[in-house]
Amino acid sequence: MVEFIETLRLFIVDHRSLEFIIIFGGALLGGEFALFTFGFFTAQGVLPIWPVVILSFLATFPPNVLWFLFGQTAIAEKVFAHRYANNTISMIVQAVTKVSRGSHVIGLIFIKFLVGTPFILTMYVNKTRINFWQFIVYETPAILLSLLVILPVGFLSGLGFTYFANIFNNLYVGFSFLLLVIIMITIVQLWFKKKFTKMEN
Repeated sequence: MVEFIETLRLFIVDHRSLEFIIIFGGALLGGEFALFTFGFFTAQGVLPIWPVVILSFLATFPPNVLWFLFGQTAIAEKVFAHRYANNTISMIVQAVTKVSRGSHVIGLIFIKFLVGTPFILTMYVNKTRINFWQFIVYETPAILLSLLVILPVGFLSGLGFTYFANIFNNLYVGFSFLLLVIIMITIVQLWFKKKFTKMEN
């Protein structure tokens, strides 16, 4: 992980002309981890904040649209109706529907912060049958809120990394702090998933 982050940092620094493409492509393909990393690099002064925010917002839409379109297909219907379909994800979708009380905005916001977001999103779309433009309207605040959470967490992690690395004069101490933050985020996501599963039971 240390080598990956350092390699990525050097690549960005050495290819400033590709900076915007790297941000857009990373957010498009890398999901939450890419957003977290961009927030981290923003704190390090490697990336400018506003291009990160704007391009990350724009790049987050296409994958979600693809998952939405997949959720409308007969293939998705057959997959979710199959007896070997993931029961845990099905229960989470039902729990989100119950908690949101019919509000697609709230439902999509909850989904954004759960593990396995793409699959849950696809199943939610398949279950609720919302149309494309409704999805765009409801997904926009969900994406904005996720950016307002993930990017600042990455940014604060970048500040913490610098702080601990400077105090102990050791980069690996800084990366240990970063790894701890990532583990904590994963634990919180798993806790949400478990909680929603229990709610449905």
